[in-house]
Amino acid sequence: MARLLRFFLGLLGGALVTYILGTAVNAQFVMNAHDVPVTWGDRLNMTLFDISNMLPYLVIIAISFLIAFLIAALLKRFLPKLANIAYPIAGAAALGAALGLMYVMFQTVPISGARSTLGFLAQMAAGGLGGWVFGRIMTTK
Repeated sequence: MARLLRFFLGLLGGALVTYILGTAVNAQFVMNAHDVPVTWGDRLNMTLFDISNMLPYLVIIAISFLIAFLIAALLKRFLPKLANIAYPIAGAAALGAALGLMYVMFQTVPISGARSTLGFLAQMAAGGLGGWVFGRIMTTK
């Protein structure tokens, strides 16, 4: 029971970290794409606005992580040398797969800051950090 609770707390923690970081990075990429000077106050306002208004992205992240972390947990049993990096890799792959599936479904990436290669990689890095958080929570006793 405690392991299941840690799994869901880890999933929630990793998804929240990824969501907050990914949304904040997305806001910066969007503002930088227009080559218009933006004040620090406007950057903060837009970042906070995006964090409070992109909640469907949090749901997508959580579902992607659920699938990816279950697969990673299974693979860790067969490949124990990958145990330390399994969840960060799974988190990054989950975000890459989710963004790719969104592109297939909508013929665009709704997370506009992820439309460039660097923006896409930044979202995957946020997923990797979320996977690391998940792994830390899972191994905490």
